[in-house]
Amino acid sequence: MQTFDNEKQKILEILVQHRIPLWEWGTGNYRSFADFIHYATDDQFILRDGLELIVEVHAAVVVVVYQFKKKWLELYEDRQVSPDGTVLRRENFNGIAETLKRHETPRDGAIRCLAEELRFCDPALYQLSECLGVERREPVPSEKWPGLKAQYNRHMFECVVERRLFRKDGYREREKDGREIFFGWRPRRQLLLPL
Repeated sequence: MQTFDNEKQKILEILVQHRIPLWEWGTGNYRSFADFIHYATDDQFILRDGLELIVEVHAAVVVVVYQFKKKWLELYEDRQVSPDGTVLRRENFNGIAETLKRHETPRDGAIRCLAEELRFCDPALYQLSECLGVERREPVPSEKWPGLKAQYNRHMFECVVERRLFRKDGYREREKDGREIFFGWRPRRQLLLPL
């Protein structure tokens, strides 16, 4: 416990030193300091301290597709709704994603992502590709923690679902913090997985 408290204190000192607006954290769509500590200690989430603070995140991203009436559809995140009613719509975000846990393989992270986000718990009902590559994105302002930049390493997968998993009206995920995430279907732009 002492090591955890020391790490938490060190992270807080770094954030204060860089004048990060911690008073904004935990409001609206922003995550809390406690959430930040959880990510920093449990996940593949690295705080790089330099001229500016950058959070390096490793995530499994799964592009979920389904063939409906001879047309391919892909799942997308329509919106996130916070308990206070604040709505977040992300641009240029394809697929569903979960931050990888420490010591978790990207493929295991993709399987966990499908189970947690969509409740796809039976791998026999979908075809998951091997990792198709890693998108290393340039740092951008964090959507979760004001004052920080985030640099994402997206381990990309594609998943074709069977009819039993397909819900025409999409899916809804409820987070422990009360947020709800809504997913819908749109026409597929490009199929990555050979059939």
